Amino acid sequence: MWEFVFEGVRGKSPAMNGIFEVLRRVAPANISVLIEGQSGTGKELLARALHNNSLRRDKPFEPINCAGLTETLLESELFGHVRGAFTGAANDRKGLLEIADKGTLFLDEIGDMPANMQAKLLRFLEGGIVIPVGSHKPTVVDVRVISATNHDLTKLIEEKKFRQDLYFRIKGVSISVPSLRDRPEDIPALSEYFLKEAVAETGSPVTGITDTAMTVLSGYEWPGNIRQLRNCIRIMVVMCDRRTLDVQDIPPEIRQVRQLAAGSKAVRDIGGVSLNELEKQAIIDTLTKTGENREKAAKILGIGERTLYRKIKKYNL
Repeated sequence: MWEFVFEGVRGKSPAMNGIFEVLRRVAPANISVLIEGQSGTGKELLARALHNNSLRRDKPFEPINCAGLTETLLESELFGHVRGAFTGAANDRKGLLEIADKGTLFLDEIGDMPANMQAKLLRFLEGGIVIPVGSHKPTVVDVRVISATNHDLTKLIEEKKFRQDLYFRIKGVSISVPSLRDRPEDIPALSEYFLKEAVAETGSPVTGITDTAMTVLSGYEWPGNIRQLRNCIRIMVVMCDRRTLDVQDIPPEIRQVRQLAAGSKAVRDIGGVSLNELEKQAIIDTLTKTGENREKAAKILGIGERTLYRKIKKYNL
């Protein structure tokens, strides 16, 4: 058996270790998989990991987002069309189901698929037959389907918005991906991976990130999940002209110290470091880097000069 490679998927939390074990078992099998989780949790990365470690890994992986597409466009994208099938169909076009033959089709946000398309997809899953829009010629294909959703499909079924028979077809194995705030121990590994990725893309001289900055990142709840963390790290790398990312490089809306400056009196323990201690160290580091220029330091920290003066007095700096 070849080594299982999780390209772009990082994590050491119990939840992710459990997911990795399921992926290892399911990847070689020709079985449908449903990946559930909030937007930005990395559902497509998991789907690609399944494909890249399957017997189909040398064949196409074709993703499509079912949200925001009209029924006509989605049907054309999946099944293809013949010339003249509808206005604008100037040429014959193969759909993703034919293109992905012997490979994998990833249906992202399947919970947003129109009702009529759900019926057409179900018919395909039952027989593997593709009939392009405007044609009567059937083609049999062999495609593994991996689906993903940020909806509760059982609730949509109760509301008559999703077909129960289709649900049972796509839910061969179900994987539930936790939000990033529920696995903060994975943030350092993900941050390091995204840092290397951003450096490779931009040619930046950045080589690492300070422990203090990592503590701030690990203490943030990341409502946009992995996608938001990736974008944050990329912005930090692009904007930094030093070799090491630090607290001042973190976007202001993410810095925990800014939340405290806005009036929060709460102190939480993050990795053994309280936010008061974190805030004090951030102020010390920023004052040092600005040559004790309080105006610049306040600007970097995202607080007013008077607020900075009060905190300097508070911490006897």
